[in-house]
Amino acid sequence: MADKKTNVVFWANQGPDDIIYRSEQDDLRTITSVTVPEHAVALFIRDGQLMGVLEPGRHVVTSANIPWLTKLYNLALGFKETPFKVWIVFVSLKMFNGKWGIRGMIKAAEEYEVPIVLMANGDFQFRVNDVAVFYTQIIGGLNAFTTSDVNSFMKSFINEQIIQQLNSQYYMSIMNNLEKASTNTKILIEPYFAQRGIELLALKINAVDTTDEDRTKVFNYLQFSSKNGEAFRKYQVMESMADAIGNSTGGAAMGAGMLLFPQMYQQLQQQPVQGVQPGQQPTKVMCPTCGGLNEYPYKYCNSCGQPSPMVRQQAAPVTAAAGKSNGKAFKNCPYCGEDLGGLPKTPKFCPYCSEQLN
Repeated sequence: MADKKTNVVFWANQGPDDIIYRSEQDDLRTITSVTVPEHAVALFIRDGQLMGVLEPGRHVVTSANIPWLTKLYNLALGFKETPFKVWIVFVSLKMFNGKWGIRGMIKAAEEYEVPIVLMANGDFQFRVNDVAVFYTQIIGGLNAFTTSDVNSFMKSFINEQIIQQLNSQYYMSIMNNLEKASTNTKILIEPYFAQRGIELLALKINAVDTTDEDRTKVFNYLQFSSKNGEAFRKYQVMESMADAIGNSTGGAAMGAGMLLFPQMYQQLQQQPVQGVQPGQQPTKVMCPTCGGLNEYPYKYCNSCGQPSPMVRQQAAPVTAAAGKSNGKAFKNCPYCGEDLGGLPKTPKFCPYCSEQLN
Protein backbone atom coordinates (compact mmCIF):
# COMPACT_ATOMS: atom_id res chain seq x y z
CA MET A 1 0.00 0.00 0.00
CA ALA A 2 1.29 3.46 -0.81
CA ASP A 3 2.22 5.70 2.12
CA LYS A 4 1.78 9.46 2.00
CA LYS A 5 4.16 11.09 -0.47
CA THR A 6 5.77 7.75 -1.16
CA ASN A 7 7.83 7.07 -4.23
CA VAL A 8 6.87 3.37 -4.42
CA VAL A 9 3.36 2.26 -5.49
CA PHE A 10 2.13 -1.33 -5.89
CA TRP A 11 -1.11 -3.33 -5.55
CA ALA A 12 -0.93 -4.66 -2.02
CA ASN A 13 -3.26 -7.20 -0.40
CA GLN A 14 -5.05 -8.02 -3.62
CA GLY A 15 -7.89 -10.52 -3.24
CA PRO A 16 -8.94 -13.13 -5.84
CA ASP A 17 -12.09 -11.18 -6.72
CA ASP A 18 -10.58 -7.69 -6.77
CA ILE A 19 -11.07 -5.97 -10.14
CA ILE A 20 -9.69 -2.49 -9.49
CA TYR A 21 -7.49 -0.64 -7.01
CA ARG A 22 -6.58 3.06 -6.85
CA SER A 23 -3.55 4.37 -4.97
CA GLU A 24 -4.65 5.94 -1.74
CA GLN A 25 -2.59 9.11 -2.15
CA ASP A 26 -2.81 11.60 -5.00
CA ASP A 27 0.30 13.66 -4.09
CA LEU A 28 3.00 11.26 -5.20
CA ARG A 29 6.58 12.45 -5.37
CA THR A 30 8.17 13.85 -8.50
CA ILE A 31 9.69 10.47 -9.40
CA THR A 32 7.68 7.41 -8.36
CA SER A 33 8.26 3.71 -8.93
CA VAL A 34 5.15 1.72 -9.93
CA THR A 35 5.15 -2.09 -9.88
CA VAL A 36 2.37 -3.74 -11.91
CA PRO A 37 1.50 -7.43 -11.28
CA GLU A 38 1.50 -9.97 -14.12
CA HIS A 39 -2.27 -10.27 -14.42
CA ALA A 40 -3.02 -6.52 -14.41
CA VAL A 41 -2.23 -3.13 -15.91
CA ALA A 42 -1.95 0.28 -14.28
CA LEU A 43 -3.45 3.54 -15.47
CA PHE A 44 -1.28 6.64 -15.00
CA ILE A 45 -3.67 9.56 -14.46
CA ARG A 46 -2.23 13.05 -14.06
CA ASP A 47 -4.21 16.25 -13.74
CA GLY A 48 -7.40 14.30 -14.46
CA GLN A 49 -6.16 12.93 -17.79
CA LEU A 50 -5.26 9.36 -18.71
CA MET A 51 -1.59 9.75 -19.61
CA GLY A 52 -0.81 6.09 -20.32
CA VAL A 53 -1.31 2.40 -19.57
CA LEU A 54 1.51 0.64 -17.73
CA GLU A 55 2.04 -3.02 -18.61
CA PRO A 56 3.18 -5.65 -16.05
CA GLY A 57 6.60 -4.86 -14.60
CA ARG A 58 8.31 -1.92 -12.85
CA HIS A 59 7.89 1.60 -14.18
CA VAL A 60 9.08 5.07 -13.20
CA VAL A 61 6.58 7.91 -13.54
CA THR A 62 7.07 11.63 -12.99
CA SER A 63 4.82 14.40 -11.79
CA ALA A 64 5.11 18.13 -11.21
CA ASN A 65 4.92 17.60 -7.48
CA ILE A 66 8.29 19.29 -6.86
CA PRO A 67 8.51 20.20 -3.15
CA TRP A 68 9.68 23.84 -3.54
CA LEU A 69 7.24 24.46 -6.42
CA THR A 70 4.36 23.03 -4.44
CA LYS A 71 5.29 25.18 -1.45
CA LEU A 72 5.42 28.26 -3.67
CA TYR A 73 1.92 27.58 -4.96
CA ASN A 74 0.72 27.13 -1.41
CA LEU A 75 2.14 30.47 -0.29
CA ALA A 76 1.35 32.55 -3.38
CA LEU A 77 -2.08 31.19 -4.27
CA GLY A 78 -3.28 29.91 -0.92
CA PHE A 79 -3.55 26.23 -1.91
CA LYS A 80 -3.97 23.97 1.11
CA GLU A 81 -2.86 20.91 -0.88
CA THR A 82 -0.84 20.18 -3.98
CA PRO A 83 -2.47 21.19 -7.27
CA PHE A 84 -0.51 18.49 -9.09
CA LYS A 85 -2.76 15.44 -8.71
CA VAL A 86 -1.49 11.99 -9.76
CA TRP A 87 -3.36 8.69 -9.46
CA ILE A 88 -2.26 5.17 -10.18
CA VAL A 89 -5.24 2.90 -10.89
CA PHE A 90 -4.65 -0.85 -11.18
CA VAL A 91 -7.08 -2.92 -13.31
CA SER A 92 -7.05 -6.72 -13.21
CA LEU A 93 -7.27 -8.56 -16.54
CA LYS A 94 -8.32 -11.87 -15.02
CA MET A 95 -11.58 -13.66 -15.79
CA PHE A 96 -14.30 -12.97 -13.23
CA ASN A 97 -17.52 -14.84 -12.44
CA GLY A 98 -20.84 -13.24 -11.64
CA LYS A 99 -24.47 -14.14 -11.03
CA TRP A 100 -27.59 -12.46 -12.35
CA GLY A 101 -31.30 -12.66 -11.58
CA ILE A 102 -34.28 -10.89 -13.13
CA ARG A 103 -38.03 -10.51 -12.79
CA GLY A 104 -39.96 -9.05 -15.68
CA MET A 105 -42.67 -9.72 -18.26
CA ILE A 106 -42.55 -11.99 -21.30
CA LYS A 107 -44.92 -13.40 -23.91
CA ALA A 108 -46.11 -16.91 -23.05
CA ALA A 109 -45.85 -18.74 -26.39
CA GLU A 110 -45.67 -18.10 -30.11
CA GLU A 111 -49.42 -18.46 -30.62
CA TYR A 112 -50.38 -17.38 -27.11
CA GLU A 113 -48.89 -13.91 -26.80
CA VAL A 114 -50.37 -12.96 -23.44
CA PRO A 115 -47.89 -11.33 -21.03
CA ILE A 116 -46.82 -13.43 -18.06
CA VAL A 117 -44.31 -12.92 -15.28
CA LEU A 118 -40.76 -14.10 -16.01
CA MET A 119 -38.36 -15.06 -13.23
CA ALA A 120 -34.91 -16.18 -14.34
CA ASN A 121 -31.38 -16.51 -12.99
CA GLY A 122 -27.98 -17.66 -14.16
CA ASP A 123 -24.21 -17.09 -14.30
CA PHE A 124 -21.85 -15.07 -16.47
CA GLN A 125 -18.11 -14.61 -16.99
CA PHE A 126 -16.32 -11.45 -18.10
CA ARG A 127 -12.98 -9.69 -18.24
CA VAL A 128 -11.68 -6.24 -19.10
CA ASN A 129 -10.19 -6.26 -22.60
CA ASP A 130 -9.96 -2.53 -23.44
CA VAL A 131 -8.61 -0.69 -20.41
CA ALA A 132 -8.80 2.80 -21.92
CA VAL A 133 -12.49 2.41 -22.84
CA PHE A 134 -13.20 0.75 -19.49
CA TYR A 135 -11.71 3.77 -17.72
CA THR A 136 -13.58 6.42 -19.71
CA GLN A 137 -16.95 4.62 -19.71
CA ILE A 138 -17.04 3.09 -16.24
CA ILE A 139 -14.22 4.03 -13.88
CA GLY A 140 -14.01 7.73 -14.71
CA GLY A 141 -17.47 8.16 -16.17
CA LEU A 142 -19.24 6.62 -13.18
CA ASN A 143 -16.57 7.52 -10.61
CA ALA A 144 -16.31 3.80 -9.81
CA PHE A 145 -12.90 3.35 -8.27
CA THR A 146 -13.56 0.23 -6.13
CA THR A 147 -14.34 -3.39 -6.91
CA SER A 148 -17.70 -3.00 -5.17
CA ASP A 149 -18.59 -0.12 -7.49
CA VAL A 150 -17.67 -2.16 -10.58
CA ASN A 151 -19.61 -5.22 -9.38
CA SER A 152 -22.69 -3.08 -8.71
CA PHE A 153 -22.48 -1.68 -12.22
CA MET A 154 -22.03 -5.13 -13.77
CA LYS A 155 -25.00 -6.60 -11.92
CA SER A 156 -27.42 -3.84 -12.85
CA PHE A 157 -26.10 -3.59 -16.41
CA ILE A 158 -26.33 -7.28 -17.25
CA ASN A 159 -29.79 -7.58 -15.66
CA GLU A 160 -31.01 -4.68 -17.77
CA GLN A 161 -29.61 -6.16 -20.98
CA ILE A 162 -30.96 -9.66 -20.31
CA ILE A 163 -34.46 -8.36 -19.56
CA GLN A 164 -34.51 -6.39 -22.80
CA GLN A 165 -33.44 -9.38 -24.87
CA LEU A 166 -35.64 -12.01 -23.20
CA ASN A 167 -38.69 -9.76 -23.54
CA SER A 168 -38.50 -10.28 -27.31
CA GLN A 169 -38.57 -14.08 -26.93
CA TYR A 170 -41.22 -16.54 -25.73
CA TYR A 171 -41.39 -18.18 -22.32
CA MET A 172 -42.01 -21.68 -23.69
CA SER A 173 -39.18 -21.37 -26.22
CA ILE A 174 -36.73 -20.41 -23.48
CA MET A 175 -37.89 -23.08 -21.05
CA ASN A 176 -37.74 -25.84 -23.68
CA ASN A 177 -34.15 -25.05 -24.68
CA LEU A 178 -32.17 -23.11 -22.06
CA GLU A 179 -28.87 -23.71 -23.85
CA LYS A 180 -30.07 -22.17 -27.10
CA ALA A 181 -31.67 -19.25 -25.27
CA SER A 182 -28.41 -18.66 -23.37
CA THR A 183 -26.37 -18.59 -26.58
CA ASN A 184 -28.80 -16.28 -28.38
CA THR A 185 -28.94 -13.86 -25.46
CA LYS A 186 -25.15 -13.75 -25.13
CA ILE A 187 -24.73 -12.95 -28.83
CA LEU A 188 -27.30 -10.15 -28.61
CA ILE A 189 -25.82 -8.37 -25.56
CA GLU A 190 -22.11 -8.83 -26.33
CA PRO A 191 -21.83 -5.55 -28.33
CA TYR A 192 -23.12 -3.51 -25.37
CA PHE A 193 -20.36 -4.87 -23.14
CA ALA A 194 -17.72 -4.28 -25.83
CA GLN A 195 -18.75 -0.62 -25.95
CA ARG A 196 -17.64 -0.39 -22.32
CA GLY A 197 -14.33 -2.21 -22.73
CA ILE A 198 -15.62 -5.53 -21.34
CA GLU A 199 -15.57 -8.92 -23.03
CA LEU A 200 -18.52 -11.15 -22.12
CA LEU A 201 -16.98 -14.62 -22.10
CA ALA A 202 -19.99 -16.73 -21.15
CA LEU A 203 -23.65 -16.40 -20.23
CA LYS A 204 -25.83 -19.19 -18.88
CA ILE A 205 -29.52 -19.28 -18.04
CA ASN A 206 -29.85 -21.73 -15.16
CA ALA A 207 -33.61 -21.62 -14.62
CA VAL A 208 -36.78 -19.83 -15.70
CA ASP A 209 -40.08 -19.80 -13.88
CA THR A 210 -43.29 -17.84 -13.52
CA THR A 211 -46.04 -17.37 -10.95
CA ASP A 212 -48.49 -20.15 -10.05
CA GLU A 213 -51.32 -18.27 -11.76
CA ASP A 214 -49.41 -17.78 -15.01
CA ARG A 215 -48.10 -21.34 -14.90
CA THR A 216 -51.71 -22.56 -14.84
CA LYS A 217 -52.54 -20.36 -17.84
CA VAL A 218 -49.65 -21.81 -19.84
CA PHE A 219 -50.51 -25.38 -18.83
CA ASN A 220 -54.13 -24.98 -19.90
CA TYR A 221 -53.10 -23.46 -23.20
CA LEU A 222 -50.70 -26.30 -23.96
CA GLN A 223 -53.24 -28.89 -22.92
CA PHE A 224 -56.11 -27.56 -25.00
CA SER A 225 -54.05 -26.50 -28.03
CA SER A 226 -52.51 -29.94 -28.45
CA LYS A 227 -54.01 -32.71 -30.59
CA ASN A 228 -57.29 -33.92 -29.09
CA GLY A 229 -57.12 -31.04 -26.62
CA GLU A 230 -60.57 -29.73 -27.58
CA ALA A 231 -62.15 -33.15 -27.10
CA PHE A 232 -60.39 -33.46 -23.75
CA ARG A 233 -61.79 -30.10 -22.70
CA LYS A 234 -65.33 -31.19 -23.61
CA TYR A 235 -64.99 -34.38 -21.63
CA GLN A 236 -63.85 -32.35 -18.64
CA VAL A 237 -66.96 -30.19 -18.97
CA MET A 238 -69.19 -33.28 -19.18
CA GLU A 239 -67.47 -34.83 -16.18
CA SER A 240 -68.02 -31.67 -14.15
CA MET A 241 -71.69 -31.63 -15.15
CA ALA A 242 -72.08 -35.28 -14.21
CA ASP A 243 -70.57 -34.59 -10.79
CA ALA A 244 -72.91 -31.64 -10.32
CA ILE A 245 -75.95 -33.76 -11.23
CA GLY A 246 -74.81 -36.62 -9.01
CA ASN A 247 -74.36 -34.31 -6.02
CA SER A 248 -77.63 -32.46 -6.58
CA THR A 249 -80.64 -33.26 -4.40
CA GLY A 250 -83.14 -31.91 -6.89
CA GLY A 251 -84.48 -28.55 -7.88
CA ALA A 252 -83.22 -26.26 -10.60
CA ALA A 253 -79.74 -27.79 -10.86
CA MET A 254 -81.12 -31.31 -11.35
CA GLY A 255 -83.69 -30.18 -13.87
CA ALA A 256 -81.21 -28.11 -15.89
CA GLY A 257 -78.75 -31.01 -15.90
CA MET A 258 -81.35 -33.45 -17.19
CA LEU A 259 -82.25 -31.13 -20.03
CA LEU A 260 -78.74 -30.13 -21.07
CA PHE A 261 -76.66 -33.21 -20.37
CA PRO A 262 -78.11 -35.65 -22.95
CA GLN A 263 -77.91 -33.16 -25.83
CA MET A 264 -74.32 -32.17 -25.03
CA TYR A 265 -73.41 -35.80 -24.51
CA GLN A 266 -74.71 -36.81 -27.94
CA GLN A 267 -73.01 -33.84 -29.65
CA LEU A 268 -69.71 -34.75 -28.03
CA GLN A 269 -69.77 -38.28 -29.44
CA GLN A 270 -70.30 -36.91 -32.94
CA GLN A 271 -67.48 -34.34 -32.66
CA PRO A 272 -64.46 -35.38 -34.77
CA VAL A 273 -61.09 -35.34 -33.07
CA GLN A 274 -59.26 -32.02 -33.44
CA GLY A 275 -56.53 -32.20 -36.05
CA VAL A 276 -58.52 -34.20 -38.65
CA GLN A 277 -59.21 -31.92 -41.59
CA PRO A 278 -62.55 -31.93 -43.44
CA GLY A 279 -62.60 -34.47 -46.25
CA GLN A 280 -59.99 -36.75 -44.67
CA GLN A 281 -61.06 -40.36 -44.17
CA PRO A 282 -61.75 -41.98 -41.91
CA THR A 283 -63.21 -39.60 -39.34
CA LYS A 284 -62.63 -40.81 -35.78
CA VAL A 285 -64.64 -40.16 -32.63
CA MET A 286 -64.02 -41.00 -29.00
CA CYS A 287 -65.75 -43.76 -27.09
CA PRO A 288 -67.67 -42.22 -24.14
CA THR A 289 -66.74 -45.19 -21.93
CA CYS A 290 -62.97 -45.57 -22.35
CA GLY A 291 -61.95 -42.66 -24.58
CA GLY A 292 -60.66 -44.92 -27.35
CA LEU A 293 -60.80 -43.80 -30.99
CA ASN A 294 -63.20 -45.46 -33.42
CA GLU A 295 -64.07 -44.84 -37.05
CA TYR A 296 -67.36 -42.99 -37.35
CA PRO A 297 -69.99 -44.42 -37.39
CA TYR A 298 -69.30 -47.48 -35.23
CA LYS A 299 -71.46 -49.96 -33.29
CA TYR A 300 -69.08 -51.28 -30.65
CA CYS A 301 -65.84 -49.78 -29.34
CA ASN A 302 -62.66 -51.46 -30.60
CA SER A 303 -61.01 -50.95 -27.21
CA CYS A 304 -63.60 -51.80 -24.56
CA GLY A 305 -66.38 -53.44 -26.58
CA GLN A 306 -69.12 -51.17 -25.22
CA PRO A 307 -71.92 -50.17 -27.62
CA SER A 308 -71.88 -46.73 -29.20
CA PRO A 309 -74.45 -44.11 -28.15
CA MET A 310 -76.31 -44.74 -31.43
CA VAL A 311 -76.65 -48.48 -30.66
CA ARG A 312 -77.75 -47.72 -27.12
CA GLN A 313 -80.49 -45.38 -28.33
CA GLN A 314 -81.74 -47.96 -30.85
CA ALA A 315 -81.86 -50.68 -28.19
CA ALA A 316 -83.52 -48.51 -25.54
CA PRO A 317 -87.23 -49.03 -26.60
CA VAL A 318 -86.78 -52.81 -26.52
CA THR A 319 -85.17 -52.99 -23.08
CA ALA A 320 -87.53 -50.48 -21.53
CA ALA A 321 -90.76 -52.42 -21.98
CA ALA A 322 -91.13 -53.06 -18.27
CA GLY A 323 -89.29 -50.00 -17.17
CA LYS A 324 -92.02 -47.39 -17.13
CA SER A 325 -93.77 -47.39 -13.81
CA ASN A 326 -94.66 -44.70 -11.38
CA GLY A 327 -92.46 -44.10 -8.37
CA LYS A 328 -90.08 -47.00 -8.94
CA ALA A 329 -86.38 -46.90 -8.06
CA PHE A 330 -83.93 -48.07 -10.72
CA LYS A 331 -80.37 -49.15 -10.05
CA ASN A 332 -79.69 -49.05 -13.79
CA CYS A 333 -81.51 -47.13 -16.50
CA PRO A 334 -83.77 -49.61 -18.32
CA TYR A 335 -83.22 -47.73 -21.58
CA CYS A 336 -79.48 -47.19 -21.81
CA GLY A 337 -78.25 -49.44 -19.00
CA GLU A 338 -76.20 -46.72 -17.26
CA ASP A 339 -75.61 -47.04 -13.50
CA LEU A 340 -77.93 -44.81 -11.47
CA GLY A 341 -76.87 -46.14 -8.06
CA GLY A 342 -74.71 -43.12 -7.33
CA LEU A 343 -77.72 -40.73 -7.42
CA PRO A 344 -79.58 -39.90 -4.18
CA LYS A 345 -82.83 -41.09 -5.76
CA THR A 346 -84.13 -42.19 -9.11
CA PRO A 347 -84.63 -39.02 -11.18
CA LYS A 348 -87.63 -38.33 -13.31
CA PHE A 349 -85.48 -38.41 -16.45
CA CYS A 350 -82.32 -40.42 -17.06
CA PRO A 351 -79.33 -38.03 -17.08
CA TYR A 352 -77.67 -40.15 -19.79
CA CYS A 353 -80.35 -40.82 -22.39
CA SER A 354 -83.10 -38.35 -21.20
CA GLU A 355 -85.81 -41.05 -21.21
CA GLN A 356 -88.55 -40.71 -18.59
CA LEU A 357 -88.18 -43.06 -15.63
CA ASN A 358 -90.98 -41.98 -13.26
